[in-house]
Parts: sequence; structure tokens; C-alpha cells
Amino acid sequence: MEVPLSEFSSLDLERELYARAQNTDGLKQERFGRLLAARQQDSQSSIRARRSSIAKFGARVQMDDFAEIKMFDPTEFELLSNKVQWRLDRVRRTEDGEGLEYFHPDVLSRIDRSKTYTLNMDEFLVRQEPYIHKIFVIFISRTCGQEHKLCYARSLAKLRSWDEQTEEFEWPLITTENITSLTADNAELQTTLITPENIAKALSYVLETFRDNNLENIVAIACDTNRLGVPAITMLLEASGHVMPATLYDIYDLQSSLQNMFCSACVRILMRVEHEIYTKTTYGDQLCKLCSGNRTKNMNAVLLLMEYVNKLPQILNTMWSFEEHLDKPISLIGLNNRLLKIYGSHIKRELPPITFEDCAAGSGLLQLIIFDALWCISTEAEPEEINMEAIVYAPHSQD
Repeated sequence: MEVPLSEFSSLDLERELYARAQNTDGLKQERFGRLLAARQQDSQSSIRARRSSIAKFGARVQMDDFAEIKMFDPTEFELLSNKVQWRLDRVRRTEDGEGLEYFHPDVLSRIDRSKTYTLNMDEFLVRQEPYIHKIFVIFISRTCGQEHKLCYARSLAKLRSWDEQTEEFEWPLITTENITSLTADNAELQTTLITPENIAKALSYVLETFRDNNLENIVAIACDTNRLGVPAITMLLEASGHVMPATLYDIYDLQSSLQNMFCSACVRILMRVEHEIYTKTTYGDQLCKLCSGNRTKNMNAVLLLMEYVNKLPQILNTMWSFEEHLDKPISLIGLNNRLLKIYGSHIKRELPPITFEDCAAGSGLLQLIIFDALWCISTEAEPEEINMEAIVYAPHSQD
């Protein structure tokens, strides 16, 4: 179902105009007219036929709805299609039957056992009107910040309800642990749509892959521990027999929380902790020295900071037990979700608008795998593409 141009947000208009090399200046109505004229010109042109769509379990996405893909030549489109296809093969229905999910265990089983890795976990806001669309992802990356790969994703959509008394939309409160709010700086919805049960199920797939492949070099999970409800997730996983890796408050989320608590002293110490070079014989003294200079009277901020710092010795010692870090100094500057947040900011800017019905049916997830293929596009074939060339698949229906 195509979204009417009149429902495009300012960001949607800007993205489409950039793709067509059109002027993005002016009022929204002026940009709307400019894009409408460009679209009419496209429809009258016979230079390029409309690209094919992708579909899975009834969900469907038109690939050239993406502004970047619309401008691809046939060679570039074929290169992208190969990367999209193997990702599409890894989309499946969720166990609760409420939607679709993407899971790629091979990216986990291929990791180098001599190096250390982190799981990076977050939920991105894609759209907050006329409905709320969020995407939950789990990535795996080296503790130095390299080799950032998507291994799990799930798309969630929720309608906003109308309050007749205030004549305003109400933000939905999905979980009891997360209070709906808007940040003053960017006016973005902070409600978490995914539940601890959903996250625990997703992590169980990842942890089962680790166990089946005897992988012990995952040293931490970096995430916003409060917003995602990590204590509840840990209880659910341990009840099902899984061992939860150390969970570390992502330093950028922690920095934001400390800033919201008006504690610049804790933020300053946090930055020094991140940029310190630790050695195996002195790391304890280094951490004590860094934290002993904190003169703030804001004890709530201190508790939050020390909760982060107190987890570092276990993580550092685990890292030193692997060949990559053996008898070497360690920096924690890559042990965070920086690349994940960059990825998420581009998702919000580049995913084209779709209707709520399509998004809820799974098209939001299909949009993500197209975006991930665009994010990873290069002339170098991915391992999955090489495997596809060696296997002849029997025809099957994706609907």
C-alpha cells in the first residue's frame, strides 16, 4: 500500500529531493510541490522500469521506494539484490506468532576464537507519527570496535491513541518499567516497545549459538541497561538455563543519563575511565585513582557511575585471558555502542514511509534488511553470497 505524498514528513521530503538532486530549501509546501513535479516527470519517463519488490510471509517492500536505490544502474542493483537475498532467507516468523524476525547464527559461529567480542543491543526509533515504529537489533563486534555485524533484528509498530479530552495523541506505555517521555533536546519518544520477554527470547537464540559452538570470548553486552530492563531479562534467561554475559551500561547512554542528572563531575570521570590505558598489574589502582577525584554531592549519579566502573575488572580480566590481549595493555574506547548509534541514526533518515498496516505485517523488518544490505554494499562478496553461488536452491514461495 503506497503512502500518499501528502503524508510525508519533512525528513521524507528532504530525502526524496536529495535523491533527485533537487533543491531542498524552502517551506514544506514548496518542497512538496517540487517533489510532486519530479515524481510526475519520473512517471512520464520510460528510461527505467520500476524495480522488483521483495516479499516474505505476506510482507512486501518495493526496493526502489528507497531513494538511493532509485538511482542505481542495473549493475549496482544486481550487486545489491544478491546481498538482500541471503538476508531475506534468514527472515522467519517469531515464536509468539506476532511478527517477523531476522536471525543470522552464522555470523556468530564464524568469529575468531582468539579475539574478544561484544554484543551491542538497542532499540531505534524510526518514526513517531502517524504511528510509532521502532526496530530492535543485536549486533556483534570486536571489543576494539571493528567487525560490526547484524545478527538479530525485530521490527515493532504501535498506533498512537487519541485522547478526546485533551484532543492530543497519547503515547502508548507498553511496559511497566519504562515511562513515556520526550527528551527536551530532540523531542524523540523514549518508550520502549519491545518487552523483556522478547529480548530474552532473542538473546536465547544468540546464547544457544555460543553454547553449540563452544564460544567463550563474548566478554560483555553493551546496552542501555535501565531502558531495556536488563534485570528482568537476566532472570528470564537464567530461569531457562542460560548464562547471561556481563552487561555493561553503554557509555553514551550512561553519559546521557549523568548529564540529565546535572552531574558534570561524573561525566568527566566517565570519559577518563573510557580513555585510560589499563595494564594487568595496575588496573585496580588506575580505576581507584580515577574515581577518587570525584567531589560531587550527587550520590545518585555516583551510584550509577560506580555500577559501571565496578563491572570493568571482570571484563578486563576476561579480555586478558585471550590471545588478542595476553600481557598487553587494554583500552575500553571501543567497548560501546557508538557504531550502533550511527547505524540507527541512518535508519531513521533513510527508511521510506510505509503504512501502519504494512509495517505491522512485517514490511518494517524487510526495510531493515534492505538498509543493512545498502550499509554493507561493496564490490567484495560477503561469505553468504559465496555460499549462495555454490548452492542451487529449489524454487519456493515467499508468501
